[in-house]
Parts: sequence; C-alpha cells; structure tokens
Amino acid sequence: MLKRVIALIIGLMLLMPGMAYANDEFSSVTLDKPVSLSVRPGDSGELFLRLTQPDSIMDLMNDSEDELWLLYELDWKINDGPWQFNKTWSGTSNVGVMEYYESTYELFNVCGYLNNIGHDERNAFDIPVFEFSLNLDSFDLQNNTYSFRYRYVYEYEDGASFRCVVSPYSEIASIGKNSAAQIPNSLEAPKNLAGELKAYENGQPYFHFTCTIPDSVEQANQQTSVWTKLDWKIGGGQWATESGDMPFEKAGNMLSDDLDVDPIDQGGWAEVNIEQNTYYFRMYFEMQKPDGSFLRSPFSNVLEIGTPAFYSNANSWAVAELDKAADYELIPDILKGADMTQAISREEFAELAIRLYEKTSGQAAAPVSPNPFIDTNNPQVLKAYAVGITLGTSDTSFSPRVLINREQCATMLFRTIKAIAPEADYSIIGVADFPDQKYISDWAVEATKYMSKIGIIKGDTKGNFMPKAITTSQEAVGYGMASREAAVLMAVRTYEAVR
Repeated sequence: MLKRVIALIIGLMLLMPGMAYANDEFSSVTLDKPVSLSVRPGDSGELFLRLTQPDSIMDLMNDSEDELWLLYELDWKINDGPWQFNKTWSGTSNVGVMEYYESTYELFNVCGYLNNIGHDERNAFDIPVFEFSLNLDSFDLQNNTYSFRYRYVYEYEDGASFRCVVSPYSEIASIGKNSAAQIPNSLEAPKNLAGELKAYENGQPYFHFTCTIPDSVEQANQQTSVWTKLDWKIGGGQWATESGDMPFEKAGNMLSDDLDVDPIDQGGWAEVNIEQNTYYFRMYFEMQKPDGSFLRSPFSNVLEIGTPAFYSNANSWAVAELDKAADYELIPDILKGADMTQAISREEFAELAIRLYEKTSGQAAAPVSPNPFIDTNNPQVLKAYAVGITLGTSDTSFSPRVLINREQCATMLFRTIKAIAPEADYSIIGVADFPDQKYISDWAVEATKYMSKIGIIKGDTKGNFMPKAITTSQEAVGYGMASREAAVLMAVRTYEAVR
C-alpha cells in the first residue's frame, strides 16, 4: 500500500509542473484596455455603440502562429442604478462565458467573438442596441441616462473548468438626460493628397492615392463611422460630385489614408475616352448624422495626373478587339500607348508574336544565344527567332525598323500557331484562291490560305488579300488591316482560335 501511495505522489509531482506551465501560458496573456467606446442615437429609435480596439488586441487575433479568440463583453446601467452584470470571472467556472450569458440574458448578445466581426482600418465596428435589448419599451433620452462599458475576455480551459483573462473596462459612454452624444458637427479636410500612376504585372495602369488624416477626424471616427471619398473629373469635365456621378471609395465605406483606383482603358468613366487625357482628383471625408443627413468635409488639394493608355488613336471598328487584347495580356510593352493606326515594324510584330506564343502555350521562351544579329539585342526578338517565328533579313541583320506587309504578318502568325500546336492539321486543301492570288509570294501561299481558312485574316470588300500593302502611315487608312491594330486583332483571333 505504501508503495502505491509513494508512486501516486511521485506521479502528481511530475504532473504538477506541466499543469502549472499550461496555466501560466494562458494566464500570462495581457489584454489592453479598449481605445474607446461611444454611443449615438440612430434614426429609428435605436442606439449604436462604436467599439474601437487597440492594435495590440488586433495583433493577438491576427497572429498567424498564436491566434487568440477574444470575446467582447458589454455591460450597462440606467441612471445611477447598478451595472446589469458586473461579472468578475475570477477563479474557475463550470460554464463558459458565452454559455453563461446565453442562459442568463436572452434579449441581447452581451458578448461575442471579436475575431468574427469585420473591423474598419481603424479597428472599429458598430453594434446596434434596440430598446428590447435592454428589456425596455423605448429609450427615454429626455428623462434617463443610459451608460455602457465593455472589456475583452480571453477564455481557456483548465481541466474540466474554465478560467478567464480580462482587460480593464473601457471608459464609460453615456447618452440621455445628463450626457449628449459626442457627434462632431464638422470635419477637417484631408491633408497632403498625393497620387501616382502605377501598373499591375500585366501592365494595366491604376492610380494609387495617399493622404494625411487629421487627428480630429481620427477622433470623429471613434464616435461614428467616417468615410474617405475621392472626387474626380477628366479633362475639362465636371467633378463627379457636381455631375451626379459616383465618387471613388474603398469597399466597406471606411476611413482610410490610401485608395487604389482602376481606370477603364476604353470609353472611360461616364463614356469619356480616357486615352491621352488628364485626370483631376480631390479627396474629402463624409459621415452620416443621427438624423440621416450627411456631413461632408472641405476638399483636399487638387491632384492632376496624366494617363498613358494601352493604346491610342485606334479606329472605332478595332476598339472592341483591342480591349480584348488588353484583357488577354497580349499587347507587348513596345506597343503600349502606341498609335494603333500607324505602321507595324518587324520588331513590333516579333514582340507581339512571341507574346502570343507565351500566353497561349504557357511556355516561357528563351532568347537565342549567341545573338546572330548586329542591329538588335531586343530579347523578345531573340525569343521569336529562337522559337522559329521570325527570321533575319540576312545572316547578321534583323532590320527591326523595317515595316512589314500583310503576307509577312500572315507568315509569322502561321509560324507562331505551328510553334504552339505543332501536331495540328494545317491542310489547305480546298481553300479557294484570293482574287489577287498571283501577287502573293510563293513562300506565303500556305500561310495566307491557312490563316484565311481559320478566319484570322480577311480580304478587302472585293476579297483581295493585298499581300504587298506596306503599312506606311499614309496607307494605314486605306489598308487598315495591315496596321498595328490589324496585327493585334489578328493576334487576338489567333489566341481565341488555338488556346
């Protein structure tokens, strides 16, 4: 018997340090006091509590390795009466915090997990409080004062029981007879509005803006939700706030000191073409007052930004497919912002073709090495040469600035398709000749017929292919299908046909 007692004592001695360590691990968690609590009237007889958390609390909840699930716990009183709960949570408990309140107070979610609640960028969120939440028929703000407070609770298991770590209570927020809601009656303007044009990895441009938020506005956001808005206009047009258009804002309507705006590269806002235009921006803050009206700050400084587009000066018939090219990420860097009605050079077409190859095949091409050409070191050209899309004009020359005609375009696109799908059927049996077939070079017959067969290239109104229509700027209007936009359109059709 004595041996059993000794063994039991030794076992307990071995277990106790581990148990103490486990308790110490959780009990050592420190919860800071809430930043602020405010209460304001709603426009339908309800009240709104606004809870703002310190960064330390948000960090505990968002820690990817040691994420803690934290509860908020509300309490209230009317006039000089006692607090509704005034729970201490000292020692151990047989029931958890949530279970306790669910069993003792069913009218209102007195507590809840902060982790499940969406906060704004200033760590704040609102909770509506209805009269029935406090077991009242109505809020009598003329004759009564309603006071609220809250704190954080971290609950952990201790064997079969629960223990809690609690924060200090927030400052008391009151509304009613002896305490008016602290709603601001004015907002300062944003300061130091700055912006720049940036680009995503695909080259699509977007605007990035920053501003300085005055301390008074930060404090106002602890009383009620304040929103950052960005007013805009294009060129000499009207401001969005004057014309009835929508200003820009962050998703969720919140106070923020930064904002990204994606311009539309076709048609633009309010159907205004944004290519080669100047944008004007100004920022302001806005909030909704308890009576439902809106309070707006003065505007910030005006910011002016010019915007290069994916392309410029395109013919109307080409715009839809050019926009597809932008969406498909087919427009190479060399053509971004270019006048699409102008001639296309060998270098430009080589970049377009290799871009088409890489996007469609999913394969990254490598530049040929050593470089055989003395007149270019463009890696995109050297990739196109390595894949077999393009050839040199001699053993050592590529002639990057030389303009290309339609049969050369068709031939290079044909080589691109064959590089993408080398095992496909490229038969041209039964494909009719063009009316001007005799002018097509022998080396281009297969390519032009196949590209016509699958609908990539088309003739003019009479069906002529116009193989030697060189794309000079003067000829671009008459032979639009041989321009930069025509080449991009052929690339789009190729992409859609073989992807």
